[in-house]
Amino acid sequence: MNLKKQLVLYVVLLLNTALFAQDVVTGVVSDAQGAPIPGANVLVVGTSRGASTDFDGNFSLEVEEGEVLHFSYIGFVTKLVTVGENKTLNVILEEDLSELDEVVVIGYGTQKKSHVTGAVSKVVNDDLDQIAVSRVDDALVGQVSGVNIQSTDGEAGAAPTITIRGVGSMAGDSTPLIVVDGIIVDSSFLGSLNMNDVESFEILKDAASSSIYGSKGSNGIIMISMKSGVAGKTRVNYSTFTGMKTARKSEAYGFTTQGWADMQMEDNGVLSQYTQAQLQIGTDRSWQDVFFEDGTITNHSLSIRGGNDKTKFTMSMNYSEDEGVMLVDNYKKIGARLKVDSKLNDKVSVGANFSPSYTNRRRFSENIHNVARHQPWLPIYHTEQSLQYVDPNGAYADLQVGDYARQDHFTIFDLVGDDGINDILTNIGNSNNANPYARIVERNRTDKKFQLYGSLYAQYEILEGLTFKTSLSGSYNDTRRIDYMGTQARESVTDAYMQEISQKDNYIIFDNFFNYNKSFGKHDLGVTLGNSVESRNYFYSGFKGTGYTNDVVMQITNATAISEFDGFEWQKRGISYVSRLTYAYDNKYLASFSMRRDGSSIFGSDFKYGNFPAASLGWNIAKEDFMSESDVINNLKFRVSYGVTGNDRLNTGATDPDANGSEATLSTGNILVDYYPYLALLGAAGNSYAVDGSITAGFSPVNIANPGLKWERLVEINPGIDFGLLNNRITGSVDWYQRTSDQLLLNNPISVTTGFEGALVNLGEVKN
Repeated sequence: MNLKKQLVLYVVLLLNTALFAQDVVTGVVSDAQGAPIPGANVLVVGTSRGASTDFDGNFSLEVEEGEVLHFSYIGFVTKLVTVGENKTLNVILEEDLSELDEVVVIGYGTQKKSHVTGAVSKVVNDDLDQIAVSRVDDALVGQVSGVNIQSTDGEAGAAPTITIRGVGSMAGDSTPLIVVDGIIVDSSFLGSLNMNDVESFEILKDAASSSIYGSKGSNGIIMISMKSGVAGKTRVNYSTFTGMKTARKSEAYGFTTQGWADMQMEDNGVLSQYTQAQLQIGTDRSWQDVFFEDGTITNHSLSIRGGNDKTKFTMSMNYSEDEGVMLVDNYKKIGARLKVDSKLNDKVSVGANFSPSYTNRRRFSENIHNVARHQPWLPIYHTEQSLQYVDPNGAYADLQVGDYARQDHFTIFDLVGDDGINDILTNIGNSNNANPYARIVERNRTDKKFQLYGSLYAQYEILEGLTFKTSLSGSYNDTRRIDYMGTQARESVTDAYMQEISQKDNYIIFDNFFNYNKSFGKHDLGVTLGNSVESRNYFYSGFKGTGYTNDVVMQITNATAISEFDGFEWQKRGISYVSRLTYAYDNKYLASFSMRRDGSSIFGSDFKYGNFPAASLGWNIAKEDFMSESDVINNLKFRVSYGVTGNDRLNTGATDPDANGSEATLSTGNILVDYYPYLALLGAAGNSYAVDGSITAGFSPVNIANPGLKWERLVEINPGIDFGLLNNRITGSVDWYQRTSDQLLLNNPISVTTGFEGALVNLGEVKN
C-alpha cells in the first residue's frame, strides 16, 4: 500500500472515531430555589442509558453530541435538554402544580385528593417498615381513625381483628375487603406481605367510597399500593431489623403459695393442712414465668428496582422470623415479588405482577388461661424431693425422676413435724389434669401455608384520555394444619391423637374497564364503565387418627384407627357491572356518582342481583376568592356522601385453619348450607334406612331451603370536613356518620318438629 492510500485510510478512521466517540456530561439538577434534587432521573431518550442524581443533585453520564436528555422527578415538570458542545449541564426543574395535589387510589382508578368527596384516609409508608412487626396490619395500629385493629391472640403471626366503623353484620363476615395493587385477596394475605414492598395504604371508610366494590365493600376497604419500578439506574436495597418482644404479665395469675400462706396467717393465724403440704413440696412460682418468655423478631428484605422510559420492574425477596413471647410459638415467613410494567408503544401498555409466599407457624396449643391458672406449687418434673410425697404403694408408685408431675400425685406429707411421712391427703390441689407444661410442649400444633397472588393486564389508549384495560387476576391459598396430641400431653395415653386439615381455594377475577379522564378549561371529568366476572373454588378435607402408644413417629401412619374424616368441595360465582362519574369545576365544586350491580350464586333466582348506588358532593371553600388571602386556612373542604352496599359473605369459620380449637361456630352449622342456602340439600345419613327388610345407607335433608333470601343491605350517610392549617402543618378530618345494616342473614330458631333447630332468614338490624 502506497503512502497516499495509507494517509487516506488514517483520515477516515479518525473521522469515524470522532463521529462515534462518547463524551461525559456532568451537571447538577436543582429546583427553582437552587436546592439540589437527589434521586432525579436522567435518561438518554430512545436508549436504556441513564443515571440518577446523588444527594447533592450531581450526575454524570456518557452521551453523544446531539442526543436528548430527559430529566424527571416526582412533583416537577419533565425537562428535555439536547447535548451540545457544552459538557456541563446545570438543569433547573420547575414544580408541577398539578402533581403537588396528592393522588389517592379509589378503586378501579385514582383521583386527586382535593377532589375526593368520600371518607378516604391515606397512610404513606414513610417509616412504617421501621416498626418491628411480622404482619403489615400490625403496623397500621393507631394510624387511621375509625379503623379498629385489635390483637385478640398473643401468638406469633396471629392475625388481628380488623373492623372499619364497627361491626356491620351478625352472622356475616365483618372483615374489610383487602385489595393489593388492584387484586382482591383474602385477609389472610396480610400475613404474607412484606412491609418494605408497601408504598401506601388507602382506607375507604364510608359506603359512598366503597360501593364501587358493591357487596365486597360493605365492611370498608383497605387498598394497598405496592412499590413499582422506577426509570433510571437500577437500585439495589437491602434492609434488616431485629427487635425484642416481651409479654406483660397479669397480676391475676401472679399468685404464689407463700403469698397465699401469708394471707391465711393474717386472717386465721394458722395454716390449713393443704397449704402446709403445698409448702413442703418446695416449688413456688407463677406459671406465667414458665409460659411467657422474651422473644426476638428478625426481618431481612432485598429489593431491586429499575427500568427505563419504556419498561419498569421491581423484584424483591424477604424472610422474617418471629419467636413470639409464648412458649414454643414461632412464625416464619419467606416471600418473593415480581412486578413488570411495559409500554409497548404510545397506545399499548402491558404488565404482570406475581407474589408467592410461604409461612410456617408453630402455635401455642392451649388457651393461656387454662394453663396459667394452675397451682404455683406444682413442679414441672418430678425430683427426688417431690417423689417422697408420692405414695409408694399407691396408683402412681411407678413414677420416676424426670416424669411430669400432676397435682393428684401428691398424697402423703409430714404435717406434725416429726420428720415422718404420716399424713395422707387425697388431693392437695384443685385438679387432676395433666401437667400444664406437658400440655404445651407435648403437643405440636402447626400451620403451613402457601399463598400466591398475581395479575396480568393490557391497556390500550383509544383516544386522548380514553383507555380500555383488561386484566386477569387471582389468588391461590393452600393451608395444611397439623395438630398432634402427644401421649404425655393429657391424663391418659389413650387421649393421644393426630388431626390434619387441608384447605385449598383459588379465586379468579376477569375485569374489563373503560376509563375516561379529561380536563378542559375549569372542568375535570372522569368516567368509569366496566364489567367483572369472578369464580371461587374451595376444597376441604380433614381426618383424625387415634390409638397412639408412643411419640416416636408423629404421623398418621402410626395411628391404629381413623376416628374422623370429612371432605367436600364448593364454589361461588359472581358477576358485576360497574359505573362511576366524577366531576370537578374549578377545583371548588365536586361531585361523584356510582352504581354497581352484583350477581351472586349465594341467592336464588328472584334475588340473585343487588343494586348498590352512591352519591357524594363536596365544596373546596378554601379555593374561593374570599379565602385566598388567609394565612391560617389553606385547605377547607365540606363534603357529604350517601351510599348503599351489601353483603353475601356468611361466617364460614369452621374451615379456617387459624380458628381456635378444632372447630369454630358457623352461622348455620353446615358450610355447604352457607354457600347454597336457597337450595334443599341432602346429606349422607349412614346406615339408617330399612329397604326390603335390610338396613342400608341413605340421604336426609340437611337444611330448610329459603329461595327468598336477600342480600344484607348497608346504608350510610356521612357529612364531613377536611382541613389544613398553617401551610398544612396541622391537618385533619371531622366526620359524622350513621350506618344502618338491615336484612341481616341470621340462623333463626324454629320448631324442632320440622326436624331442624334453625333456618337462615333475613332478620335484624345493626346501627353504627
